Formats: sequence, structure tokens, C-alpha cells
Amino acid sequence: MPDVLDLVDRRLLNHSPPRKLPFFFVPNLLGEYLLERPPSFYFDPVLIVGVLAEVVMLLLRMESVFWVTLGLLLLLRVMAAGWKIYRDVREDYLLLRFGVVTSAHVMSVRTCRDASGEASGAYVDCVIPISRRRTSVGSVWMPDAAEALRIGQTGRLNVICLTRSPGAWRLSEGDGPHLRYDPAGVAE
Repeated sequence: MPDVLDLVDRRLLNHSPPRKLPFFFVPNLLGEYLLERPPSFYFDPVLIVGVLAEVVMLLLRMESVFWVTLGLLLLLRVMAAGWKIYRDVREDYLLLRFGVVTSAHVMSVRTCRDASGEASGAYVDCVIPISRRRTSVGSVWMPDAAEALRIGQTGRLNVICLTRSPGAWRLSEGDGPHLRYDPAGVAE
């Protein structure tokens, strides 16, 4: 997942929402998401075979109902892949444009160990007060266990979140502000 905070000036978060984003923010963000996808995302075997079958059907002058149906199915497959990228880009855009910077309370830090027994990362469990009657609860994976333990001892962590969508929040400080939180539950 791209680090969207690297695409803008960090001082932008000090402004009140709605924030004015740079002109090239959305194209740069879209490019970041396109570059982070694995090659299998683009070289989908079903899509490649479908396009080849479509070309063969057109060359053999088969009934139009067959190649039109196959073309619609391939179009739906491409649209589903595009929807995944659109959803991520839209969420990041909304977070930076309308997100509220607030302080989350760190409930616990769950360290993970590798095969040799050394700490290899940690989950940080947080509670975010979004409004008077809405709280979001979730965890984030931090690859640096020492940083996660430091944040756990501090007990507070700055995050950026959407007030209407409690599942959409990100770290705005610490190691890995590019990591997205996975909401464990929402209490209203």
C-alpha cells in the first residue's frame, strides 16, 4: 500500500477539512496503486485466454452473440479489477481531503516472533474517539517491534480518520504511516 502522506506536504494535515490537495495528487496516487500491484494482477490468465478466444471468434466470423457475450464477460472482469483500484484511491483521497486528525488510545501491543524467537513486528490495538457517540476500534501491523513497543508505552498515537466511515483510518505518525488499519469492530 502506498504511503499517501509522502505524496503531500505533512503540514497539509494541520489545515481544517476540506483540505485543498495538490493538482497532481490523484494521478500520482493512482500511479502508486497501479505500480504496487503484482504482475499477476495485469497478466490474468483468464483475461488473456478470453482475449485470444475473442480474436479467434472474430477471425472465424462466428455468430456475433458468442463474441459479444465473451466480450461483455471480459469487460466485467476488467471492471472488477478497476473497481478494486478505484476503491483504494477514493478512500485515500477522502482521508486526506476530509479526514480528521485525532489522537488514538493504544490499548495493547501484541508482538510477533519469528522462527528464531526474535521480535519481528507487532500488532498495535487502538481505540479512536471519532465523535461524542462513535468510537472505532482496530489493529495495525507495524513491522518494527521496537517502534510499536515505544508507541505502546506512550499510550497515544496520532491518526487521520473519516468521521462518517469509522473503518477508514491511518497512522499519521510512527513507523509505517502507509499501513491501513483493519477495523476489529465499531461501537456506537
